[in-house]
Amino acid sequence: MVPCLSCVGTQSEAASRPRVSAAVSECRNYEGAEYLKLGRLATGALKGVVRVAGAGDSDVKEAISLMKGIKGLTVFSYDDCSDEDRTRIDAKLTKALTGAEMLMEASDSGKKVRIYGTYDEKTDKVRDFVLFAPSESALIFVRGSVSMDTVARIASND
Repeated sequence: MVPCLSCVGTQSEAASRPRVSAAVSECRNYEGAEYLKLGRLATGALKGVVRVAGAGDSDVKEAISLMKGIKGLTVFSYDDCSDEDRTRIDAKLTKALTGAEMLMEASDSGKKVRIYGTYDEKTDKVRDFVLFAPSESALIFVRGSVSMDTVARIASND
């Protein structure tokens, strides 16, 4: 993923925080939808737990470095919704992401995953990262910024 991100242009707009948040807020009330939102305080607490739990572990230090710029996290799953509701939700989320900068799209056996965000070449960071998998009925929205250098280091250790 890192090499793909280095080739990305910046002609599209960023994944609009208000549009994506509004679409998820509207869709979370469908029967069968599951929604988790961690704000700045909860995200900070999570970072602290990870730091304490993995004291001395180099992998944990890398994970903490990756999480440093994250300000919030939203996870939305609608797999348990009716087929009709899933179709409506897919349309609303797709509309919310229209015009956003797609960093990468991957497909495996007809299942697509799209990754959106804003890549800043000057700082080598991706802001407001959105992973949208309509075939899996899931969306993950990471608010804040993630250093691509840290992502590359973690990926190279695996």
